[in-house]
Amino acid sequence: MHVIRDRPAKALAGAACALSLAAALFLALWPESYQGTSVTTDGRVIEDSASLIEENGAQVLVWLLLPVAACLWALLASFSRSAGARLAIWLMALLLLLFAFVSILSIGAFYLPAAIALLLAALAAGRRPRVA
Repeated sequence: MHVIRDRPAKALAGAACALSLAAALFLALWPESYQGTSVTTDGRVIEDSASLIEENGAQVLVWLLLPVAACLWALLASFSRSAGARLAIWLMALLLLLFAFVSILSIGAFYLPAAIALLLAALAAGRRPRVA
C-alpha cells in the first residue's frame, strides 16, 4: 500500500529534476541569452549574441546547477518514508521556489515549473494514508 501512495511523490520529484536539468542546459547553452547591438565608428550596426557561459564563464554553471541539486536531493528523499525525508522535500521545494522568485528577472522563471512540481511532490509525500 505504501508503494502506491509514494508513487506520485517520486514521479513529481523526478519530473522536477528533469525540468530543472532542462532549464539549466537551456540557459547554459542557448546562444541567444545575451544580445547586443553596437555601432562602429563608420556607422555600421553590428549585432551579436552569446550564451550564458560565453558571456559569464563556466562559473555560472554553479548557479544553474544548484536547483538541479536541490531537486535531486528531494528525489532521493522521496524514496524514504521518514518524517525527516518529508521535511527535506519541503525544504528543497521552498528553497527552489525562493531561488526562482529572487532570480525571476534573470533565470528564475525557467525554474518555476520545477519548483511547482517539487511543491506538488512535497504535498504528495506529506499525505498520510487514511485509516478505515
